[in-house]
Amino acid sequence: MLANAVIKSLKNGTIPNVVFFSDTDTFPAPPYVVVKLESGSQANTRLIRIIVHHKKGMADELQNYTMLEIDELFVSPIEDDEGNRYRLYKSGYTDITPETDDNTYFMERIFTVPLPGYQ
Repeated sequence: MLANAVIKSLKNGTIPNVVFFSDTDTFPAPPYVVVKLESGSQANTRLIRIIVHHKKGMADELQNYTMLEIDELFVSPIEDDEGNRYRLYKSGYTDITPETDDNTYFMERIFTVPLPGYQ
């Protein structure tokens, strides 16, 4: 499954607290990362939103992880447990958004992923 492959890759980074958007009612202590899948704008694609949460006062760390480290983690294609390979293409990002319900700031990194067989 695509989401599991993304989560597994992200856990190799400096923020090991990574959760799937619909799998939890409570989020881990910051910093943490939320992975959310959405429909792609083109047929046979998915969008992946990687939402990085960090404590106040950690803007540099938040930006570096979101804009640099995530890109490095997905330079090569990733593979899921069934052997499907996925290449993530950068689609955009959001600037830092202040204060959520858990007093964190967040940024998003957005990728487009062609589904297997359409890459």
